Amino acid sequence: MKRKSATPLISVMIAALNEEKNIARTVRETVRIKKYKLEVLVVLDSKTTDRTGEVAKKAGAKVIHTGKWLGKGAALRLALPFAKGNIIVQMDADYQFMPHDIPKLVEPLLNGYDVVLGSRYEKGGNPEKGSVTRLRRIGIYALSLLTSIFCGQRITDMPAGFKAFKRGVLKDINMQIDHYGYEAEVIIKAAQKNYKIICVPVDYKTRIVGNSKLIPFKDGFLFLKTILNVGLRGFFNR
Repeated sequence: MKRKSATPLISVMIAALNEEKNIARTVRETVRIKKYKLEVLVVLDSKTTDRTGEVAKKAGAKVIHTGKWLGKGAALRLALPFAKGNIIVQMDADYQFMPHDIPKLVEPLLNGYDVVLGSRYEKGGNPEKGSVTRLRRIGIYALSLLTSIFCGQRITDMPAGFKAFKRGVLKDINMQIDHYGYEAEVIIKAAQKNYKIICVPVDYKTRIVGNSKLIPFKDGFLFLKTILNVGLRGFFNR
């Protein structure tokens, strides 16, 4: 497939909850990418009590308020109509995934792929020592393996909050999951619709400030429930 010569518009969507200390660096390094036309949308959790929104706006982002917080999946789904790009990149606000890796996710979409998954554990990936506990690493491996079974291809880092999609793909797969389980939902639904998916290696740093919003056992269960529900529903509806 020939690559289009026009510079694409990329919408980088970042869900954020009390990330005042991390969001400025995340936004600033994203807007410095000059390879594409690019907009940064920070989707602000209504439970935020610090200056995340103000800091993000000053750094160059457009801040989106979606009303009552229903979960990360709901936040990104509700913010999607505000995005102008024909390519959507989702990235976490905590400066653990690196903005300089955004082109790694975008380029495959310009060359025939439909969904690109940033992976800490794809060959060439670089998770910083201590950035993921051993228990979480085991959970990531198990959940990714189960996702792979339902997708019919190897998925190396399903829970990673660093993914890119053609806009039409996101619209077609019709996200429904409100919580973290949407990370699995979008992959499995895309595979069920025969979209081309690729995992690309990315860097991952140890969180410097604040705590992760993901609760391992609670959210791990939601991941598992989503994988089974979406995967089995697709299997029986074939």
